[in-house]
Amino acid sequence: LSVPSSSAPSAEGPWLPAWYDPLAGLKCFSSCIRLTDLYGDGDHKLIIADLERKMRIYKGTQVIWESVLLGVPVAVASFYPDMRRAGVPTAPALAVASGPYIFIYRNLRPYFKFTLPQVDIHSSEQEVWSALKEDKIDAGRAFERLSAARDSGVVLSSRSADLLSLEDSVAQQQFIQGVKALPLVQQTVITAMEVLKKNMEDETAVSMLVVATESKRVMILDPSSTSITVSVEVGGVPAFMAVSGLFDIEYRIVVATRDGRLYTIKNGEKLGTVIELETHPCGLVKTEKCIFVATVDNVIHSYHFKGKKNYSIYLPHSISNMELLSLSKTRTVRCLLVALSNGEVRLYNEKHLITTLHINDVVTGMRFGPYGREEGSLILTCKSGSLTVKMLQRQANLENSTQSAGPPPEQDVPLNIPKKTKLYVEQTQREREQAADMHRIFQRDLIKLRLNTARTYVKVLLDGHGPMSTTSGTQLRLNAMIQGLGPLFKLRLHLQNAGMKQLQDLPVTFTYNQDLYRIRNNFFNVPVLVPGLLYTYEVEVESIDPNGSADSIRVFICNSKSALPLLSAIVNMPMSEQRLPE
Repeated sequence: LSVPSSSAPSAEGPWLPAWYDPLAGLKCFSSCIRLTDLYGDGDHKLIIADLERKMRIYKGTQVIWESVLLGVPVAVASFYPDMRRAGVPTAPALAVASGPYIFIYRNLRPYFKFTLPQVDIHSSEQEVWSALKEDKIDAGRAFERLSAARDSGVVLSSRSADLLSLEDSVAQQQFIQGVKALPLVQQTVITAMEVLKKNMEDETAVSMLVVATESKRVMILDPSSTSITVSVEVGGVPAFMAVSGLFDIEYRIVVATRDGRLYTIKNGEKLGTVIELETHPCGLVKTEKCIFVATVDNVIHSYHFKGKKNYSIYLPHSISNMELLSLSKTRTVRCLLVALSNGEVRLYNEKHLITTLHINDVVTGMRFGPYGREEGSLILTCKSGSLTVKMLQRQANLENSTQSAGPPPEQDVPLNIPKKTKLYVEQTQREREQAADMHRIFQRDLIKLRLNTARTYVKVLLDGHGPMSTTSGTQLRLNAMIQGLGPLFKLRLHLQNAGMKQLQDLPVTFTYNQDLYRIRNNFFNVPVLVPGLLYTYEVEVESIDPNGSADSIRVFICNSKSALPLLSAIVNMPMSEQRLPE
Protein backbone atom coordinates (compact mmCIF):
# COMPACT_ATOMS: atom_id res chain seq x y z
CA LEU A 1 0.00 0.00 0.00
CA SER A 2 1.56 3.26 -1.10
CA VAL A 3 0.10 6.55 0.01
CA PRO A 4 1.06 9.98 -1.32
CA SER A 5 2.50 12.46 1.14
CA SER A 6 0.14 15.23 0.13
CA SER A 7 -1.50 17.09 2.98
CA ALA A 8 -4.40 18.57 1.00
CA PRO A 9 -7.59 18.77 3.05
CA SER A 10 -10.27 16.13 2.43
CA ALA A 11 -13.68 15.15 3.76
CA GLU A 12 -12.06 12.53 5.97
CA GLY A 13 -9.64 14.95 7.63
CA PRO A 14 -6.09 13.59 7.99
CA TRP A 15 -7.15 10.07 6.93
CA LEU A 16 -6.58 8.77 3.42
CA PRO A 17 -8.66 5.83 2.14
CA ALA A 18 -6.32 2.92 1.39
CA TRP A 19 -8.51 -0.18 1.11
CA TYR A 20 -12.06 -1.31 1.85
CA ASP A 21 -13.27 -4.92 1.63
CA PRO A 22 -17.00 -5.24 2.42
CA LEU A 23 -16.91 -9.03 1.83
CA ALA A 24 -14.06 -9.91 4.17
CA GLY A 25 -16.44 -11.71 6.54
CA LEU A 26 -14.37 -10.98 9.66
CA LYS A 27 -15.68 -11.42 13.19
CA CYS A 28 -13.02 -10.25 15.59
CA PHE A 29 -12.20 -7.75 18.32
CA SER A 30 -9.26 -5.40 18.86
CA SER A 31 -7.30 -7.94 20.90
CA CYS A 32 -7.25 -10.31 17.89
CA ILE A 33 -5.72 -7.75 15.45
CA ARG A 34 -1.95 -7.19 15.25
CA LEU A 35 0.50 -5.44 12.89
CA THR A 36 3.97 -6.99 12.83
CA ASP A 37 7.07 -7.43 10.68
CA LEU A 38 6.89 -11.20 10.13
CA TYR A 39 10.03 -11.67 8.01
CA GLY A 40 12.28 -8.89 9.32
CA ASP A 41 12.29 -7.04 6.00
CA GLY A 42 10.53 -3.88 7.21
CA ASP A 43 7.26 -4.80 5.48
CA HIS A 44 4.62 -5.11 8.19
CA LYS A 45 1.79 -7.61 7.79
CA LEU A 46 -1.75 -7.59 9.19
CA ILE A 47 -2.64 -10.56 11.42
CA ILE A 48 -6.30 -11.20 12.25
CA ALA A 49 -7.65 -14.09 14.33
CA ASP A 50 -11.32 -14.66 13.57
CA LEU A 51 -13.96 -15.90 16.01
CA GLU A 52 -14.70 -18.56 13.39
CA ARG A 53 -11.37 -20.20 14.41
CA LYS A 54 -9.37 -18.91 11.46
CA MET A 55 -6.20 -16.85 11.42
CA ARG A 56 -5.36 -14.76 8.35
CA ILE A 57 -2.27 -12.79 7.38
CA TYR A 58 -2.68 -9.90 4.94
CA LYS A 59 0.01 -8.29 2.79
CA GLY A 60 -1.37 -5.21 1.13
CA THR A 61 -4.81 -6.26 -0.07
CA GLN A 62 -4.11 -9.98 -0.40
CA VAL A 63 -4.38 -12.89 2.05
CA ILE A 64 -0.98 -14.58 1.92
CA TRP A 65 -1.56 -17.18 4.68
CA GLU A 66 -4.57 -18.71 6.39
CA SER A 67 -4.80 -21.41 9.04
CA VAL A 68 -7.46 -23.08 11.14
CA LEU A 69 -7.15 -22.57 14.90
CA LEU A 70 -7.83 -25.21 17.54
CA GLY A 71 -10.08 -22.94 19.61
CA VAL A 72 -11.87 -19.61 19.68
CA PRO A 73 -9.16 -16.93 19.99
CA VAL A 74 -9.15 -14.44 22.86
CA ALA A 75 -6.06 -12.44 21.93
CA VAL A 76 -3.16 -12.48 19.45
CA ALA A 77 0.36 -11.18 20.05
CA SER A 78 3.72 -11.18 18.27
CA PHE A 79 6.92 -11.35 20.30
CA TYR A 80 10.63 -12.03 19.86
CA PRO A 81 11.80 -14.99 21.96
CA ASP A 82 15.45 -14.90 20.76
CA MET A 83 18.14 -12.27 20.55
CA ARG A 84 18.93 -10.80 17.17
CA ARG A 85 22.00 -12.22 15.45
CA ALA A 86 24.23 -10.14 13.23
CA GLY A 87 23.30 -10.29 9.56
CA VAL A 88 20.30 -12.54 10.15
CA PRO A 89 16.79 -11.02 10.04
CA THR A 90 14.80 -11.77 13.16
CA ALA A 91 11.37 -13.28 12.70
CA PRO A 92 8.87 -12.90 15.54
CA ALA A 93 6.77 -15.68 16.98
CA LEU A 94 2.98 -15.52 17.03
CA ALA A 95 0.99 -16.31 20.16
CA VAL A 96 -2.72 -17.10 20.02
CA ALA A 97 -4.57 -17.30 23.35
CA SER A 98 -7.59 -19.59 23.45
CA GLY A 99 -9.19 -20.87 26.64
CA PRO A 100 -6.42 -22.08 29.01
CA TYR A 101 -3.88 -22.49 26.20
CA ILE A 102 -1.40 -20.30 24.32
CA PHE A 103 -0.53 -21.64 20.88
CA ILE A 104 2.93 -20.53 19.70
CA TYR A 105 3.68 -20.32 15.97
CA ARG A 106 7.23 -19.94 14.61
CA ASN A 107 7.81 -19.43 10.91
CA LEU A 108 4.01 -19.72 10.52
CA ARG A 109 4.06 -23.30 11.79
CA PRO A 110 2.74 -24.68 15.09
CA TYR A 111 5.68 -24.81 17.49
CA PHE A 112 4.55 -25.11 21.10
CA LYS A 113 1.45 -25.10 23.31
CA PHE A 114 1.61 -23.54 26.76
CA THR A 115 -1.06 -24.54 29.28
CA LEU A 116 -1.97 -22.40 32.27
CA PRO A 117 -1.52 -24.04 35.68
CA GLN A 118 -4.59 -25.43 37.39
CA VAL A 119 -6.37 -23.42 40.06
CA ASP A 120 -5.98 -24.57 43.66
CA ILE A 121 -9.19 -26.04 45.05
CA HIS A 122 -10.27 -25.35 48.62
CA SER A 123 -9.75 -28.18 51.10
CA SER A 124 -13.42 -28.22 52.18
CA GLU A 125 -14.54 -28.82 48.60
CA GLN A 126 -11.95 -31.56 48.12
CA GLU A 127 -13.17 -33.30 51.29
CA VAL A 128 -16.77 -33.32 50.00
CA TRP A 129 -15.87 -34.89 46.65
CA SER A 130 -13.52 -37.39 48.30
CA ALA A 131 -16.35 -38.47 50.59
CA LEU A 132 -18.68 -38.78 47.59
CA LYS A 133 -16.14 -40.90 45.74
CA GLU A 134 -15.91 -43.28 48.71
CA ASP A 135 -19.72 -43.25 49.22
CA LYS A 136 -19.42 -41.88 52.75
CA ILE A 137 -22.11 -39.19 52.27
CA ASP A 138 -25.18 -38.93 50.08
CA ALA A 139 -26.05 -36.30 47.48
CA GLY A 140 -28.23 -34.26 49.84
CA ARG A 141 -25.53 -33.97 52.49
CA ALA A 142 -22.95 -33.02 49.83
CA PHE A 143 -25.28 -30.35 48.46
CA GLU A 144 -25.68 -28.83 51.94
CA ARG A 145 -21.94 -28.78 52.64
CA LEU A 146 -21.07 -27.24 49.27
CA SER A 147 -23.81 -24.64 49.67
CA ALA A 148 -22.51 -23.74 53.13
CA ALA A 149 -18.98 -23.41 51.76
CA ARG A 150 -20.18 -21.13 48.99
CA ASP A 151 -22.09 -18.94 51.46
CA SER A 152 -18.96 -18.64 53.63
CA GLY A 153 -16.99 -17.13 50.74
CA VAL A 154 -15.20 -20.18 49.31
CA VAL A 155 -14.64 -19.99 45.54
CA LEU A 156 -15.97 -23.30 44.23
CA SER A 157 -14.93 -25.15 41.09
CA SER A 158 -17.13 -25.36 38.02
CA ARG A 159 -18.11 -28.94 38.95
CA SER A 160 -19.50 -27.87 42.33
CA ALA A 161 -21.21 -24.85 40.75
CA ASP A 162 -22.94 -27.17 38.27
CA LEU A 163 -24.10 -29.42 41.11
CA LEU A 164 -25.51 -26.48 43.10
CA SER A 165 -27.44 -25.34 40.03
CA LEU A 166 -29.48 -28.58 40.09
CA GLU A 167 -32.57 -28.55 42.32
CA ASP A 168 -33.94 -32.05 41.66
CA SER A 169 -32.46 -34.70 43.97
CA VAL A 170 -32.56 -37.32 41.20
CA ALA A 171 -30.65 -35.04 38.83
CA GLN A 172 -28.11 -34.33 41.57
CA GLN A 173 -27.54 -38.04 42.16
CA GLN A 174 -27.12 -38.70 38.44
CA PHE A 175 -24.65 -35.82 38.10
CA ILE A 176 -22.57 -37.07 41.04
CA GLN A 177 -22.49 -40.63 39.69
CA GLY A 178 -21.21 -39.36 36.37
CA VAL A 179 -18.34 -37.17 37.67
CA LYS A 180 -17.29 -38.47 41.09
CA ALA A 181 -14.79 -40.95 39.62
CA LEU A 182 -13.04 -38.19 37.64
CA PRO A 183 -10.20 -36.18 39.22
CA LEU A 184 -11.28 -32.85 40.72
CA VAL A 185 -9.45 -30.16 38.74
CA GLN A 186 -10.27 -26.57 37.89
CA GLN A 187 -8.78 -24.94 34.80
CA THR A 188 -8.70 -21.18 34.37
CA VAL A 189 -8.95 -19.31 31.05
CA ILE A 190 -7.19 -16.33 29.51
CA THR A 191 -8.99 -12.98 29.40
CA ALA A 192 -6.26 -10.68 27.97
CA MET A 193 -2.71 -10.91 26.60
CA GLU A 194 -0.03 -8.29 25.91
CA VAL A 195 3.75 -8.15 25.27
CA LEU A 196 6.46 -6.72 27.55
CA LYS A 197 9.99 -5.93 26.35
CA LYS A 198 12.75 -7.57 28.37
CA ASN A 199 15.73 -5.20 28.38
CA MET A 200 15.59 -2.95 25.28
CA GLU A 201 13.01 -0.71 23.62
CA ASP A 202 14.00 -1.85 20.13
CA GLU A 203 11.20 -3.26 17.99
CA THR A 204 13.05 -6.58 17.54
CA ALA A 205 14.26 -6.82 21.16
CA VAL A 206 13.55 -9.91 23.26
CA SER A 207 10.05 -9.72 24.68
CA MET A 208 7.81 -11.67 27.07
CA LEU A 209 4.11 -12.50 27.11
CA VAL A 210 1.88 -11.01 29.81
CA VAL A 211 -1.30 -13.00 30.42
CA ALA A 212 -4.40 -12.13 32.49
CA THR A 213 -6.61 -15.01 33.65
CA GLU A 214 -10.10 -15.62 34.94
CA SER A 215 -8.62 -16.63 38.32
CA LYS A 216 -7.78 -12.93 39.03
CA ARG A 217 -4.07 -13.37 38.23
CA VAL A 218 -1.61 -11.61 35.93
CA MET A 219 1.28 -13.79 34.79
CA ILE A 220 4.51 -12.90 32.96
CA LEU A 221 6.04 -15.77 30.98
CA ASP A 222 9.72 -16.18 30.21
CA PRO A 223 10.91 -15.25 26.66
CA SER A 224 10.56 -18.86 25.49
CA SER A 225 6.99 -19.00 26.88
CA THR A 226 7.62 -22.31 28.63
CA SER A 227 7.36 -21.22 32.29
CA ILE A 228 5.90 -18.47 34.47
CA THR A 229 8.37 -15.86 35.72
CA VAL A 230 6.05 -13.57 37.72
CA SER A 231 2.52 -14.19 38.99
CA VAL A 232 0.52 -11.44 40.74
CA GLU A 233 -3.03 -11.67 42.05
CA VAL A 234 -5.34 -8.67 41.62
CA GLY A 235 -8.67 -7.96 43.26
CA GLY A 236 -10.90 -8.81 40.29
CA VAL A 237 -11.12 -10.59 36.95
CA PRO A 238 -9.05 -8.61 34.40
CA ALA A 239 -10.95 -7.36 31.35
CA PHE A 240 -8.35 -5.01 29.82
CA MET A 241 -4.60 -4.68 30.29
CA ALA A 242 -1.96 -2.10 29.28
CA VAL A 243 1.80 -2.76 29.54
CA SER A 244 4.82 -0.41 29.40
CA GLY A 245 8.46 -0.37 30.43
CA LEU A 246 11.23 -2.99 30.48
CA PHE A 247 11.17 -6.17 32.56
CA ASP A 248 14.83 -5.97 33.66
CA ILE A 249 14.66 -2.25 34.53
CA GLU A 250 11.17 -1.05 35.45
CA TYR A 251 7.74 -1.88 34.10
CA ARG A 252 4.10 -1.12 34.84
CA ILE A 253 1.00 -3.16 34.10
CA VAL A 254 -2.38 -1.43 34.42
CA VAL A 255 -5.32 -3.82 34.76
CA ALA A 256 -9.00 -2.88 34.43
CA THR A 257 -11.26 -5.46 36.07
CA ARG A 258 -14.87 -6.32 35.39
CA ASP A 259 -16.02 -4.88 38.72
CA GLY A 260 -14.93 -1.36 37.71
CA ARG A 261 -11.49 -1.02 39.33
CA LEU A 262 -8.02 -0.14 38.06
CA TYR A 263 -5.00 -1.92 39.57
CA THR A 264 -1.35 -1.15 38.88
CA ILE A 265 1.45 -3.72 39.01
CA LYS A 266 4.96 -2.28 39.26
CA ASN A 267 8.01 -4.56 39.04
CA GLY A 268 6.05 -7.65 40.08
CA GLU A 269 4.17 -6.08 43.02
CA LYS A 270 0.62 -4.78 43.15
CA LEU A 271 0.53 -1.17 44.28
CA GLY A 272 -1.87 0.00 46.96
CA THR A 273 -3.41 2.66 44.71
CA VAL A 274 -6.76 1.36 43.41
CA ILE A 275 -8.91 3.57 41.18
CA GLU A 276 -12.65 3.06 41.62
CA LEU A 277 -14.69 3.66 38.46
CA GLU A 278 -18.33 4.74 38.51
CA THR A 279 -19.33 2.10 35.93
CA HIS A 280 -17.78 -0.89 34.18
CA PRO A 281 -14.81 -0.32 31.85
CA CYS A 282 -15.05 -0.91 28.10
CA GLY A 283 -11.58 0.23 27.00
CA LEU A 284 -8.10 0.98 28.39
CA VAL A 285 -5.15 2.92 26.95
CA LYS A 286 -1.90 3.86 28.72
CA THR A 287 0.59 6.58 27.81
CA GLU A 288 3.82 7.74 29.43
CA LYS A 289 1.99 10.24 31.63
CA CYS A 290 -1.54 9.01 32.27
CA ILE A 291 -4.17 6.29 31.91
CA PHE A 292 -7.26 6.59 29.73
CA VAL A 293 -10.20 4.35 30.60
CA ALA A 294 -13.55 4.26 28.78
CA THR A 295 -16.69 3.32 30.69
CA VAL A 296 -20.12 2.10 29.62
CA ASP A 297 -21.76 5.42 30.57
CA ASN A 298 -20.20 7.11 27.47
CA VAL A 299 -17.35 8.78 29.36
CA ILE A 300 -13.56 8.64 28.98
CA HIS A 301 -11.65 9.34 32.20
CA SER A 302 -8.00 10.37 32.37
CA TYR A 303 -6.05 9.45 35.52
CA HIS A 304 -2.54 9.98 36.75
CA PHE A 305 -0.59 6.89 37.79
CA LYS A 306 -1.04 7.84 41.44
CA GLY A 307 -4.84 7.84 41.10
CA LYS A 308 -5.52 11.55 40.65
CA LYS A 309 -8.18 12.30 38.05
CA ASN A 310 -7.07 14.69 35.32
CA TYR A 311 -10.26 15.24 33.31
CA SER A 312 -13.23 13.48 31.69
CA ILE A 313 -14.53 13.48 28.11
CA TYR A 314 -18.29 13.03 27.72
CA LEU A 315 -19.44 11.44 24.47
CA PRO A 316 -22.90 11.37 22.85
CA HIS A 317 -22.90 7.61 22.14
CA SER A 318 -21.57 4.42 23.69
CA ILE A 319 -17.90 3.53 23.16
CA SER A 320 -17.10 0.37 21.21
CA ASN A 321 -13.29 0.58 20.98
CA MET A 322 -10.36 2.72 22.06
CA GLU A 323 -6.82 2.73 20.69
CA LEU A 324 -3.59 4.72 21.10
CA LEU A 325 -2.26 6.62 18.06
CA SER A 326 1.51 6.59 18.53
CA LEU A 327 4.13 7.91 16.09
CA SER A 328 7.84 7.87 16.93
CA LYS A 329 9.90 7.57 13.71
CA THR A 330 9.22 10.77 11.77
CA ARG A 331 7.80 12.68 14.76
CA THR A 332 6.59 12.04 18.27
CA VAL A 333 2.81 12.13 18.60
CA ARG A 334 0.48 10.54 21.17
CA CYS A 335 -3.26 10.79 20.50
CA LEU A 336 -6.38 8.84 21.38
CA LEU A 337 -8.65 7.08 18.89
CA VAL A 338 -12.23 6.42 20.05
CA ALA A 339 -14.82 4.43 18.09
CA LEU A 340 -18.48 5.09 18.89
CA SER A 341 -21.55 2.94 18.33
CA ASN A 342 -22.96 5.40 15.76
CA GLY A 343 -20.09 4.72 13.35
CA GLU A 344 -17.84 7.65 14.31
CA VAL A 345 -14.10 7.31 14.94
CA ARG A 346 -12.91 10.36 16.88
CA LEU A 347 -9.33 11.52 17.27
CA TYR A 348 -8.42 13.33 20.51
CA ASN A 349 -5.21 15.08 21.49
CA GLU A 350 -5.54 15.01 25.28
CA LYS A 351 -9.10 16.36 25.74
CA HIS A 352 -9.28 18.30 22.46
CA LEU A 353 -11.17 16.81 19.53
CA ILE A 354 -9.00 16.90 16.39
CA THR A 355 -11.18 15.24 13.76
CA THR A 356 -14.06 12.80 13.26
CA LEU A 357 -14.11 9.93 10.77
CA HIS A 358 -17.49 8.50 9.72
CA ILE A 359 -17.50 4.75 9.00
CA ASN A 360 -21.31 4.20 8.80
CA ASP A 361 -20.98 0.91 10.67
CA VAL A 362 -20.30 -0.25 14.22
CA VAL A 363 -16.56 -0.78 14.75
CA THR A 364 -15.81 -4.08 16.52
CA GLY A 365 -12.02 -4.06 16.21
CA MET A 366 -9.48 -1.24 15.85
CA ARG A 367 -5.68 -1.23 15.65
CA PHE A 368 -3.21 1.54 14.77
CA GLY A 369 0.37 0.91 13.70
CA PRO A 370 2.71 0.38 10.75
CA TYR A 371 1.27 -1.55 7.79
CA GLY A 372 3.37 -2.22 4.74
CA ARG A 373 5.87 0.64 4.51
CA GLU A 374 3.59 3.23 6.10
CA GLU A 375 4.10 4.13 9.73
CA GLY A 376 0.56 5.31 10.46
CA SER A 377 -2.20 2.89 9.44
CA LEU A 378 -5.63 2.46 10.98
CA ILE A 379 -7.19 -1.00 10.72
CA LEU A 380 -10.95 -1.24 11.32
CA THR A 381 -13.20 -4.31 11.39
CA CYS A 382 -16.93 -3.70 11.54
CA LYS A 383 -20.02 -5.54 12.68
CA SER A 384 -20.98 -6.31 9.07
CA GLY A 385 -17.71 -8.23 8.63
CA SER A 386 -16.01 -5.58 6.48
CA LEU A 387 -12.34 -4.61 6.69
CA THR A 388 -11.23 -0.97 6.30
CA VAL A 389 -7.68 0.39 6.09
CA LYS A 390 -7.00 4.12 6.47
CA MET A 391 -3.62 5.81 6.16
CA LEU A 392 -2.62 8.87 8.18
CA GLN A 393 -1.26 11.74 6.11
CA ARG A 394 2.43 12.18 6.73
CA GLN A 395 2.11 15.94 7.19
CA ALA A 396 -1.19 15.84 9.07
CA ASN A 397 -1.54 18.44 11.81
CA LEU A 398 -2.51 16.60 15.00
CA GLU A 399 -1.59 19.34 17.43
CA ASN A 400 -4.54 21.71 17.02
CA SER A 401 -8.18 21.12 16.36
CA THR A 402 -9.54 21.71 12.85
CA GLN A 403 -12.53 23.47 14.39
CA SER A 404 -12.29 27.21 14.94
CA ALA A 405 -11.65 28.37 18.48
CA GLY A 406 -14.11 30.43 20.43
CA PRO A 407 -17.86 30.18 20.93
CA PRO A 408 -19.90 27.84 18.75
CA PRO A 409 -21.53 29.28 15.60
CA GLU A 410 -25.00 28.69 17.06
CA GLN A 411 -24.33 31.54 19.47
CA ASP A 412 -24.69 34.12 16.64
CA VAL A 413 -28.14 32.87 15.64
CA PRO A 414 -30.76 35.21 17.19
CA LEU A 415 -33.44 33.67 19.38
CA ASN A 416 -37.04 33.75 18.26
CA ILE A 417 -38.40 35.96 21.08
CA PRO A 418 -42.18 36.58 20.89
CA LYS A 419 -43.49 40.11 20.82
CA LYS A 420 -44.80 41.76 23.99
CA THR A 421 -48.57 41.56 24.21
CA LYS A 422 -50.89 43.95 26.02
CA LEU A 423 -51.63 41.32 28.68
CA TYR A 424 -47.89 40.87 29.32
CA VAL A 425 -47.36 44.63 29.74
CA GLU A 426 -50.31 44.93 32.18
CA GLN A 427 -49.09 41.95 34.23
CA THR A 428 -45.60 43.41 34.43
CA GLN A 429 -46.99 46.76 35.58
CA ARG A 430 -49.12 45.10 38.28
CA GLU A 431 -46.15 43.12 39.62
CA ARG A 432 -44.03 46.25 39.75
CA GLU A 433 -46.65 48.21 41.70
CA GLN A 434 -47.66 45.44 44.13
CA ALA A 435 -44.28 43.76 44.62
CA ALA A 436 -44.24 44.28 48.41
CA ASP A 437 -47.74 42.82 48.92
CA MET A 438 -47.03 39.83 46.69
CA HIS A 439 -43.83 39.06 48.60
CA ARG A 440 -45.63 39.36 51.96
CA ILE A 441 -48.39 36.95 50.86
CA PHE A 442 -45.83 34.45 49.55
CA GLN A 443 -43.88 34.49 52.83
CA ARG A 444 -47.09 34.02 54.86
CA ASP A 445 -48.18 30.99 52.78
CA LEU A 446 -44.71 29.51 53.00
CA ILE A 447 -44.64 29.78 56.80
CA LYS A 448 -48.11 28.18 57.00
CA LEU A 449 -46.92 25.30 54.83
CA ARG A 450 -43.88 24.73 57.05
CA LEU A 451 -46.03 24.86 60.20
CA ASN A 452 -48.55 22.33 58.87
CA THR A 453 -45.73 20.04 57.78
CA ALA A 454 -44.10 20.15 61.21
CA ARG A 455 -47.44 19.49 62.98
CA THR A 456 -48.17 16.51 60.73
CA TYR A 457 -44.69 15.06 61.30
CA VAL A 458 -45.01 15.39 65.08
CA LYS A 459 -48.42 13.68 64.93
CA VAL A 460 -46.96 10.81 62.92
CA LEU A 461 -44.19 10.32 65.47
CA LEU A 462 -46.56 10.48 68.45
CA ASP A 463 -48.96 7.99 66.85
CA GLY A 464 -46.14 5.53 66.18
CA HIS A 465 -46.49 5.56 62.39
CA GLY A 466 -43.04 6.85 61.51
CA PRO A 467 -39.64 5.21 61.12
CA MET A 468 -38.55 6.59 64.49
CA SER A 469 -40.45 6.88 67.77
CA THR A 470 -39.91 9.33 70.63
CA THR A 471 -43.02 8.37 72.64
CA SER A 472 -42.65 8.03 76.43
CA GLY A 473 -39.10 9.35 76.30
CA THR A 474 -37.83 6.50 74.10
CA GLN A 475 -35.99 6.82 70.81
CA LEU A 476 -36.46 3.76 68.66
CA ARG A 477 -35.65 3.14 64.99
CA LEU A 478 -37.25 0.42 62.82
CA ASN A 479 -36.26 -0.64 59.31
CA ALA A 480 -38.21 -3.45 57.62
CA MET A 481 -37.31 -5.08 54.30
CA ILE A 482 -38.56 -8.07 52.35
CA GLN A 483 -36.39 -10.70 50.63
CA GLY A 484 -37.27 -13.47 48.21
CA LEU A 485 -39.31 -14.06 45.09
CA GLY A 486 -42.07 -16.12 46.65
CA PRO A 487 -44.12 -17.92 47.57
CA LEU A 488 -41.89 -18.00 50.67
CA PHE A 489 -40.51 -14.59 51.71
CA LYS A 490 -38.23 -13.50 54.51
CA LEU A 491 -39.11 -10.30 56.41
CA ARG A 492 -36.03 -8.76 58.06
CA LEU A 493 -36.54 -6.28 60.89
CA HIS A 494 -33.69 -4.01 62.04
CA LEU A 495 -34.29 -2.45 65.47
CA GLN A 496 -32.04 0.13 67.10
CA ASN A 497 -32.36 1.94 70.40
CA ALA A 498 -31.19 5.51 69.77
CA GLY A 499 -31.86 6.65 73.35
CA MET A 500 -29.73 6.55 76.48
CA LYS A 501 -31.69 3.90 78.41
CA GLN A 502 -32.23 0.26 77.62
CA LEU A 503 -35.68 -1.03 76.64
CA GLN A 504 -37.13 -4.35 77.78
CA ASP A 505 -40.02 -6.66 76.82
CA LEU A 506 -41.23 -4.95 73.66
CA PRO A 507 -44.03 -6.90 71.91
CA VAL A 508 -43.84 -7.10 68.11
CA THR A 509 -46.93 -8.02 66.09
CA PHE A 510 -48.15 -7.90 62.50
CA THR A 511 -51.42 -7.11 60.72
CA TYR A 512 -51.98 -8.48 57.21
CA ASN A 513 -54.56 -9.95 54.88
CA GLN A 514 -54.94 -13.53 56.06
CA ASP A 515 -56.42 -14.54 52.70
CA LEU A 516 -53.12 -13.72 50.99
CA TYR A 517 -50.39 -14.42 53.54
CA ARG A 518 -49.54 -16.72 56.41
CA ILE A 519 -47.05 -15.74 59.12
CA ARG A 520 -46.15 -18.58 61.45
CA ASN A 521 -44.75 -16.43 64.22
CA ASN A 522 -46.90 -13.29 64.03
CA PHE A 523 -46.20 -12.24 67.64
CA PHE A 524 -42.97 -12.26 69.64
CA ASN A 525 -41.24 -10.25 72.37
CA VAL A 526 -37.95 -8.42 72.08
CA PRO A 527 -36.18 -9.16 75.40
CA VAL A 528 -33.88 -6.16 75.55
CA LEU A 529 -32.60 -3.34 73.35
CA VAL A 530 -29.22 -1.97 74.43
CA PRO A 531 -28.59 1.63 73.28
CA GLY A 532 -26.54 1.92 70.11
CA LEU A 533 -26.70 -1.72 69.02
CA LEU A 534 -28.51 -2.94 65.90
CA TYR A 535 -30.76 -5.99 66.36
CA THR A 536 -31.97 -8.08 63.43
CA TYR A 537 -35.01 -10.36 63.50
CA GLU A 538 -36.26 -12.56 60.66
CA VAL A 539 -39.86 -13.61 60.10
CA GLU A 540 -41.04 -16.07 57.46
CA VAL A 541 -43.98 -14.89 55.34
CA GLU A 542 -45.73 -17.36 53.04
CA SER A 543 -47.96 -16.30 50.13
CA ILE A 544 -51.00 -18.60 50.03
CA ASP A 545 -52.84 -16.89 47.22
CA PRO A 546 -52.76 -19.09 44.07
CA ASN A 547 -52.50 -16.00 41.83
CA GLY A 548 -49.61 -14.47 43.77
CA SER A 549 -51.47 -11.25 44.61
CA ALA A 550 -49.65 -8.58 46.62
CA ASP A 551 -50.70 -6.49 49.61
CA SER A 552 -49.06 -4.59 52.45
CA ILE A 553 -48.02 -5.89 55.87
CA ARG A 554 -47.89 -3.60 58.89
CA VAL A 555 -45.33 -4.10 61.64
CA PHE A 556 -46.10 -2.76 65.13
CA ILE A 557 -43.71 -2.27 68.04
CA CYS A 558 -46.14 -2.11 70.97
CA ASN A 559 -46.01 -0.33 74.30
CA SER A 560 -47.13 -2.15 77.43
CA LYS A 561 -48.05 1.17 79.11
CA SER A 562 -50.14 2.66 76.31
CA ALA A 563 -52.70 1.65 73.71
CA LEU A 564 -50.70 3.44 71.00
CA PRO A 565 -47.77 1.56 69.47
CA LEU A 566 -44.27 2.84 69.95
CA LEU A 567 -43.46 2.40 66.31
CA SER A 568 -44.92 0.97 63.10
CA ALA A 569 -43.84 0.30 59.54
CA ILE A 570 -45.62 -0.63 56.33
CA VAL A 571 -44.00 -3.25 54.09
CA ASN A 572 -45.27 -3.28 50.50
CA MET A 573 -45.06 -6.91 49.41
CA PRO A 574 -44.08 -7.74 45.80
CA MET A 575 -45.97 -10.03 43.48
CA SER A 576 -45.26 -13.63 44.40
CA GLU A 577 -44.02 -16.29 42.04
CA GLN A 578 -46.64 -18.98 41.56
CA ARG A 579 -46.12 -22.20 43.39
CA LEU A 580 -44.88 -25.00 41.16
CA PRO A 581 -47.09 -28.11 41.05
CA GLU A 582 -45.68 -30.96 43.09
